[in-house]
Amino acid sequence: MRIVQVFSLLLTIAAGAAQSAMAPSTLVVHGEATVAVAPDVAQIDIGVTTQAASSDAATELNEKRTAELVRQLKTVLRSTNVKTINFSVNPNYRYPKEGGPPAITGYTATNTVRLELADLSLLRKLIELATRSGATSINRLQFALRNENAARGQALSEAADQARSSAQALAASLQLKLGRVVHVEEVQPVIISPAREIEISSLKDESNTSVSLSPGNIQIHASINVTYETSER
Repeated sequence: MRIVQVFSLLLTIAAGAAQSAMAPSTLVVHGEATVAVAPDVAQIDIGVTTQAASSDAATELNEKRTAELVRQLKTVLRSTNVKTINFSVNPNYRYPKEGGPPAITGYTATNTVRLELADLSLLRKLIELATRSGATSINRLQFALRNENAARGQALSEAADQARSSAQALAASLQLKLGRVVHVEEVQPVIISPAREIEISSLKDESNTSVSLSPGNIQIHASINVTYETSER
């Protein structure tokens, strides 16, 4: 019985050694790439603020001015998507110098509408139109891509090209023959860094005419590991 066990163990060791001898050598290389793409869509938050003696009056006045703003925007920019994202009404207080409880002097209503603009060449015109149509502030201006798939694919393709070049250089230096790709691993999901967000606090400030509306580029970063089979030349 013991002889059979020893013989079985020897066969197992021999099979493992044969399998190791037959297993191809591999080479793992890393590739990464960053692609810069100009944004092709802008998302803008425009605020309308009104004040009145009562909350109802402040709300009614705000609704009228917001409706006129949206009407003007849709008339000139028919393809622009406009929607309300926030509305609030808050009391205004006066604090007595001699102390005591504050007194309500009126109410402020604030409405924020969000627009998505596909034609960035119309951006400055849009801001000027909003100013003339009752807007009091631009709370947010964010740039993005309508479709990120092409940029993602380009970044991954360039990362793969870099990995291939590294593998070819290493194989040549080590006198190895490069074989087929046996494994590809995306080290991390494609990272997309958006273009900078521009803040314009007040449309009534004349100095805002000098604010640059150029967003810069959106950065798409891809990182992969590629495993190649290799053999001696």
